Amino acid sequence: MKALRTPVAVLLLAAAGCGGGPEKVTVPPPAPPTKEALYAEGHRLYQTQQLDSAESRLLGALRLDSTYADPLADLAGVYYDRAMRSPEGNAARREDLRRSSAALVRLERAGRDDAELYERLCEISVALGDERAFLRWAKKNAERYPFERQYYNLGLAYYGVEDWQGCIRTQKEAIQKFPDSPYIGSYHRQLGRAYMKVDRDQTAERTFTAGLAAADRKLAALKKAPGGSSPADARRLTDDKVAMLQSLRKLHQVYGAQDKLRGVEEQLKALGYTP
Repeated sequence: MKALRTPVAVLLLAAAGCGGGPEKVTVPPPAPPTKEALYAEGHRLYQTQQLDSAESRLLGALRLDSTYADPLADLAGVYYDRAMRSPEGNAARREDLRRSSAALVRLERAGRDDAELYERLCEISVALGDERAFLRWAKKNAERYPFERQYYNLGLAYYGVEDWQGCIRTQKEAIQKFPDSPYIGSYHRQLGRAYMKVDRDQTAERTFTAGLAAADRKLAALKKAPGGSSPADARRLTDDKVAMLQSLRKLHQVYGAQDKLRGVEEQLKALGYTP
């Protein structure tokens, strides 16, 4: 009588018939991360201020798609935030500012044109001492968003490149367009300084005098506003008053206007500045 084969024996014989060992299973390699996955991780790391790790992921997303705007915007923020952590004058700070600016320029060329982008480009240009770039972005910002702060920056930018007529033109326009702006003192201040540069000292004197009156009116209006005055606006107007009084003092000294000089010095003293 033939012996019965146990189930184990049957399995062993079957295995032997298939080559004598278990079949090997090939595991496919993991799929490379997508640009969306790299951006999502980079964005998370950026939000938690893990800047170096965020930079790596965001650059990875951009290597897969150089036109991908979301990681480019975050990358500009990574470089800017890292620059702000470095001491002023540090070479690494300047390099990160340049990288942030380059990323923002790429965004602008791709069609982004919001005020925040132009404001940041203006800020970085000033930090890098690039007056021409500051004027370029200030002009674009004012053309796209012709509002009070944009006109203020435009005046600064024209003055920085010594374009006195550009400064005069834009600040006269700003005074007419925004007579109730907290920048009203700044407009008069920049306009008067530009007039002095083109040897129109009498016009500069009238401009500063009008600017002091305009600043006083705005300060009074701020005090009456619901909730009180804005500290930042009040400080700006006061700083502009001091600067205009100091410019007037120089003019009165040059032309020997002693009565006017004494009046200016009294106003400076009242504001806490010793002539």
